[in-house]
Amino acid sequence: MCGRYVSVTSVSAIEKRFNAQPSTAFVQCPPAPNTNISHGEQAAVIIGPAAGEMSDLSKMSLTLDTMQFGFTPTWAKKQFYMVNARCEGDHNKTNDPRYTGAMGILQKPMFRKSIRSRRCLVVADAFIEGPQHEKLSKPYLVYARGGGRSRPFGLAGIWDAWTDLRTGELIRSFAVIT
Repeated sequence: MCGRYVSVTSVSAIEKRFNAQPSTAFVQCPPAPNTNISHGEQAAVIIGPAAGEMSDLSKMSLTLDTMQFGFTPTWAKKQFYMVNARCEGDHNKTNDPRYTGAMGILQKPMFRKSIRSRRCLVVADAFIEGPQHEKLSKPYLVYARGGGRSRPFGLAGIWDAWTDLRTGELIRSFAVIT
């Protein structure tokens, strides 16, 4: 689910909708509106304060920032693009939508640090999905009802920062929790 999505809302509308302040990096280089965001592309996310900074929720500030779609954990030797972090992990092998069992994402080495302390909202206007068998060869667009009043919306996400050992570049990336 959610290997591609749409984000075309203006920066000012995103700020107003989520009551978020843009980061310096976001102001300098905001992502362009995109009707087909896929792995490796820069996109808007909203980050809250670190876990230790949430003592007073009334003063909590949200930051609008840019990250790369496609999660690579800090400890990875090379970059890869994990676009979905499956909440139930390997516990729901039959993909039963009524599954209410254990949430395996907490034990997965790839996600366990980020799910606890590096959560984000992925800013989207819609996401692109396909039928179970045809996948994206027959895509359809899923969006919230209510027109402009319900857009953009936030998809649950996690993020991490990975350093490319060849170039020294720090790459912050995210995945959508499904």
